[in-house]
Amino acid sequence: MNEYELMFIVHPEADSDAVTSVSEQVTAWIGAQGGEVLQTNVWGRRKLAFAIDKHSEGSYVVMTLRLAGPALAEVERNIRLHERILRYIFVRQGE
Repeated sequence: MNEYELMFIVHPEADSDAVTSVSEQVTAWIGAQGGEVLQTNVWGRRKLAFAIDKHSEGSYVVMTLRLAGPALAEVERNIRLHERILRYIFVRQGE
């Protein structure tokens, strides 16, 4: 299993309960693929460096997780299809 850091930006119209719900949903997807979330940090609402879909703000969430390499593709597919997540990035830790 590899260790990754996942950062995603939630739609600015989502309140704190919706951000928590999205975080729990991502955690469930990771768990369904045999991974585990080690830490979740909600950074809150911040100004974006550039507009995404005409939005200038979003709620940032950063997760540290362990997941097998092949399972990453399925989690990424689910995140890409979620309507409240504007952007995301996975970064492999270590090496």
